[in-house]
Formats: sequence, C-alpha cells, structure tokens
Amino acid sequence: MCLQQNDLVALVSPAGYFSDKQIVNQTQALLQKWGLRSYIAPNALKQAGHFAGTDDERLSDLQTAMDSPEVKMIWALRGGYGSIRIVDQLDFTKFKDNPKLLVGFSDITILHQKFQQEGYESLHALMPVQLKNKIPKEVIKQTKKAMFENHISYNFDTNGFTTDFTEVSGKVTGGNLANLYSLLGTNLDFDTAGKILFIEDVGEQLYNIDRMIIGLKHAGKFKGLKALLAGQFTDIPDNEPAFGKTFEEIILEHVPSGLPVIFDAPIGHITANYPLILGKNLTITKQNDTIHLSQ
Repeated sequence: MCLQQNDLVALVSPAGYFSDKQIVNQTQALLQKWGLRSYIAPNALKQAGHFAGTDDERLSDLQTAMDSPEVKMIWALRGGYGSIRIVDQLDFTKFKDNPKLLVGFSDITILHQKFQQEGYESLHALMPVQLKNKIPKEVIKQTKKAMFENHISYNFDTNGFTTDFTEVSGKVTGGNLANLYSLLGTNLDFDTAGKILFIEDVGEQLYNIDRMIIGLKHAGKFKGLKALLAGQFTDIPDNEPAFGKTFEEIILEHVPSGLPVIFDAPIGHITANYPLILGKNLTITKQNDTIHLSQ
C-alpha cells in the first residue's frame, strides 16, 4: 500500500488516552506538507480512565477508518494499552475492498498482528506522540519513504553481541515483546517459521525479558526462524540484586546456536525510531561493522 498526493489519513487513538491537541496540529501540518489530507477521529481525544474513550468509542473510530473507501492510512496517535480490548471486534469485510496502511508501534503491535493474520502489511513506525521530541530528519525521510513508496533502506552500527552472518532474507513479523508474549496461545498467536522475528521493549525488568524470551522459546517461535532482529530495549529498571545478565545475553542464551541475531536496530521507544514494514520481505546484510536493512 503506497500513499499518493491528496490521500486521506485518519488519526485515531486505539489504546491509551491522548490529549495533546498541539501535537495533533503539528501532525496535521506535517501531513499537509507531504500533500496529504487528514482528519481527527471523533473520539481520538476523549478520555475514559486510562483509555482514549470507551472500548466502543475507540472501536468505532478505528472501524470507521477501516471501512472508509476514502481513507488510505490509519495513523495511531499513541500506543499505551488498550488495543487488545477491541481487536477481536474488528471487521475486515469492507477493508478488503479498500485496503489501507496501519501505522504505529508499541501497543499497536496487537493490531499489526491482526492485520498480518488477515494478509496485510502494516508499518511499524513513529507515532505523533513522539513529535514532542525533535525527530531526526533521516527518520522522517525514511518514514515518508515507507508510506509513499513501501520501501526502506538504512544502516546502523553492529553491536558486539550480534552473531556472525553475511546476509539473511525473509518476511518480517513481530513488534513489542510484551505484547507478542501476551498473544501466545491465543487466536492472535503468530507464525515465525521461515521468517525474521523483530522484537523491542521499554521499561521491562531483565527478569521479565528473560521470562518472555523463554516463553517464546517454549512456544517454538525460534524453530525454523530465519533471524532475530532486536531493536531497542530501553529504560530497563535497576534490580536488587542485579539480574547478572544483559538483555543481549538473555536472548543469546535461549535462541538456537547459529541463528543470525542482530542487536541494536534503531527501532523502538526512542526518538530516532526508524520504520519497519511488517509482513513484507526484509533483507539484512552485515559488512564489517555495518548492518543494512532493506525492504
């Protein structure tokens, strides 16, 4: 799905409460600069406790955008928590006649998995809530390229924990580790055989990361995997006593030997949050101390 000039973008809040109208205005100005039209979903700035409106209100906004033949992209204003409460009620009947691009990350991982289950690619990328920070120009450039051209191409420095490989390709799936872990054994459980699995997270204790990685291992998610791409694991709290392993060591302890494992991808809960097209073939190459991602 590639955007074109004058396409319509729906700004929705499928999960956590979002109230920053200034950021919404900034987002709409950016979209207008790109030659796109946009609208704010009726309930996007409402609050019902933790959530951006009630479950019914958030579902209504998302379903309306999915059903509209005019909307070409759905951009989540933020993540937080709440997508799991509405995902099972989504109806793809009209969407199939007019597919559109879903954009977001973190809690939006739940929706990404649903979209892939239905056979659609979606875009793991920055959300408007991050625009309160100064986003690097290259991130904006790559995000726009992904939206308009369904293509990404960027480099990052290899991490000392990255295993030895030259090149690996496969369809990429994944997202936020905690959300993926919550889907194990459910109707939204995901298939990783022959694919590249991407994971990232924020604010998780190392023992929680250990638990979730072991959960993925026991669920067979590393069997037949082409590669594991680890993004940013940020704001890991201190633990007393210290856990005794880094998150990289935890991951390497539980994945099969010989599996290409790539660390430090610039994707996740960071200002320089680069895009990744989920459900699309990804090629990862390693040359000396540089990793290149291409879709």
